[in-house]
Parts: sequence; structure tokens; C-alpha cells
Amino acid sequence: MKLWMDVMRDLESVMNDHERILDAWAEGGVDGVVFGPLVFGTARLSKHALPAPTGDIVAEAYDPNPAVYAGLGVEPPSPPEQKLPEKRALLERTMNAAKDRGMQVYCMYADGGAGPGGTGHQLHDDRTLASRVARMVDTLEHFPMADGAVMDGPEWGYEIAPHHMAQRSCFFQDLPESAAPMAADLGYDYEAMVAAKDRLLDLFHNLDPVRIRGHARGGLVGAHRMLGADSDLMAWLSFRTDSLTRYFRRIREGVAAELKRPVRLGCGPRSAAFAPLCGYDFVDLARFMDFLLPKHYFFHRGFDGFIGTVYRYSQTLLEWNTGISVTDTLDVVQALFGIVLPGVGDDLLDFESALNPEFFEQVVTQETRRALASVDDPERIVPWLDTGRLPHDGDPMSARDLKMLLDAAEAAGLRRFNYHHQGNLSAGEWVVISDKCGTRWDPRKSDYQPPDELVL
Repeated sequence: MKLWMDVMRDLESVMNDHERILDAWAEGGVDGVVFGPLVFGTARLSKHALPAPTGDIVAEAYDPNPAVYAGLGVEPPSPPEQKLPEKRALLERTMNAAKDRGMQVYCMYADGGAGPGGTGHQLHDDRTLASRVARMVDTLEHFPMADGAVMDGPEWGYEIAPHHMAQRSCFFQDLPESAAPMAADLGYDYEAMVAAKDRLLDLFHNLDPVRIRGHARGGLVGAHRMLGADSDLMAWLSFRTDSLTRYFRRIREGVAAELKRPVRLGCGPRSAAFAPLCGYDFVDLARFMDFLLPKHYFFHRGFDGFIGTVYRYSQTLLEWNTGISVTDTLDVVQALFGIVLPGVGDDLLDFESALNPEFFEQVVTQETRRALASVDDPERIVPWLDTGRLPHDGDPMSARDLKMLLDAAEAAGLRRFNYHHQGNLSAGEWVVISDKCGTRWDPRKSDYQPPDELVL
């Protein structure tokens, strides 16, 4: 197994000592580096750590090329006021140094900082899409050593917990009026989908335990009955995948048409169980995307975590309903997503110990196999992996958890992953990763020390 190392936000921490760091990463099995967003001065420490240093100038790593945007009929973004030529040169040297070591290089958020788009929905508006394509092409032209780009979003929402809506997009707030033209263009009845959304929200506030227990474990047909046998609801779910698939296809085609060299593009869905709700169909995406980066984020609490999301669904459904049990809510989750959490029963306290050996053997294995089944080459699945002390602001996952995760994923056929992100890398994680992917790190003999900085 090999890995890519994700360098997010704090580019300077790697740039300023890149020769030593890249050598250590190579020895530990890193054969690719993902840089981005390509903005200087953006290091942010966690709310649980000390305040971030002040005084750094925040500025993009390059000036936009007006010709690229003119070619697509859109306005370029404004160039940064601060050029920071020394940092720009150092970033390019760092990227080239990675290439010199045989590593792949990717730009994260290559469409970040795009110029003004249109006024329509971001997944449908032609001008908005052209602006993003132009920015991505501009980025990849400025960094010719880059093998490609990684996209993280956009996506449809997936959370239902009211207290979580401010942090992440909400499932029940995902049909704004701006989506109506897109629905019509794709052959969907916008008003019917809105009505179905409202019916589902009402149903989730009035769950019938008899219907749950009678239908939830009855497969597709049973789940359909449990959710009110609502054909417009099924149309809404289909619309989510159709619209997002079309968006990524248009991005892929746009970059290929404008860029003068071949590049590889990947996008980052949630883990396989949740991906369709967010609009990601692994099989359809794999037909035109070069690789997929499903989020193997299995932690509790925080955001984007697998166990945390299931917990919030269960907790929220309990708050909205009387007369149902934790088991009933888990049956609803199983009907929606196919998720079964071994060892989690009829007590929310069970979630605190959900990261048991059976979880890794069953759930991680299933999520990995489902992702790999969508591609013809396992190298095209590169899951984002976040563990450590504060993964996405969630509960810690130990080095033991990481080892069980990697062992299970490798046994299921996984060949590489993308560690998110290097600023958070702890000593325990690096021991496990380097042992799995390269030469085991020995802190007594190495001049490299993982940062372990709790950087968001």
C-alpha cells in the first residue's frame, strides 16, 4: 500500500523545509503530494489549540492569466495585491522537488478563487461552470509539474440534525428556487420534488414504529413502503445524482477541451454508504473521472464522520418522535444507507464504543469494497483518510484504530489512500502508516518529526 500526503492551507510549513520533509515522506511510502488551496498565509490552528500566528499575508500563489478567462468568455479574478515572489518560487521548488523524487503532484481546490460566475444554481449555471473551468485550467497551466487536480465538492447536503445545519449543508434545505431551471432541463418536476421533500420531513417527525418494524428490513420495496411509497421522493433522489454527475462531467470535458496537456482529475465523495444521498454515483463518475477519493472518515462527532452522522440521524429522529427506540432509528438508517453498526444496540451510549474490531472488519471492508467495485483499476480509488487527535473536529482515533482501518481496507483490495492532512499527522499515525507503506519510522534515528499541530 502507498499514500498521497495532503498539504492543506499551511503550505509554508512544508515549503520551508521541503527537502527534509519530502525525503522522510518518501521513506515512509508517500508517492504523491496534494497541495492546496494554493494560498499563502492561511494556517489555522484548531479551536482546541493555541491561537494561530498573526502577521502572515494571505495571498494567492499566482496571478490569473486573463487570456484563459477571455477564451471562455468570463471575467478573471482580481490578481492578489501581494505578489510574494519568494514564496511563489519556493512553492514551485517544493513541487518540483516532489516530482524529482518520483512523486505525483496534485492541486487541491484548483478552481478555488474563480472569477464571478452567473446568477443561477452553481450546478447548472453555464457562466459559473465556465469560470470554474477557467480557474482550473489557469491553475494547472501555472503549475506544469502538476499531474492533475482534486475537487472536493460541490455536493448536495446529507445532515438532518438541526444543530448541525449551520456547519454543513442540510438535506432538507437543498431545493432552492434556483434549482427549478436545472430540474426542468433534466426532466424533473421541481414543485413535485419540493412537496416530496416536505412530506418526508413531516414523516420523519411522525414515524410509526409499526411501519418501521414491518418494512425497514424489507429491502428496496420495504424501505419504499416505510417512506410512504412516494414516487416523487424517489425522483428527488435521482435528481440529486443526475445533476451532480452532469456537473462533474461538464467540468471534466471543459478542462480537457481547454488545457493543452493531459491531466488527471478526481473528486471526493463521502463514503460509499452516504455518497448517493449527496448526489455521487461511484459507477457513473468512474466512467469519466480519473480517480475517486471517497471519505474514509469513520470517527464520531465533528463533521463528515461516518459514526457521527449515523449518531446524529438516530439522535434527531428520537428528538422528533415519541414511541420509537434507538433500534428503530437504526433500522431507518439501515433502510436508507445499508449501514449496520456492530455492537450498537438500543442505547445511544453504544455509539461511544462503536469503533470496535467488528466495525473495521465489517463496515470498513464493505465501504472499501463498494468503492473498488466501481472501477477497473484499484489505483483509481484513493480514499481520504482522517484519524488522529481531532479528525474534522471529531473524536480522536488512535493509532490502533488507524492500523485496524488500514488492515481491513488493504484486505478488501485498497492500494493507496490520501492522508488528510500533514499538519495533523501524529507520531503514532506515522509509525503505523510508514510501517504499512514504506520503511517504519524510528524517531531515534530520523530527523523528521510529524507536526501534530491540530490544524483545521
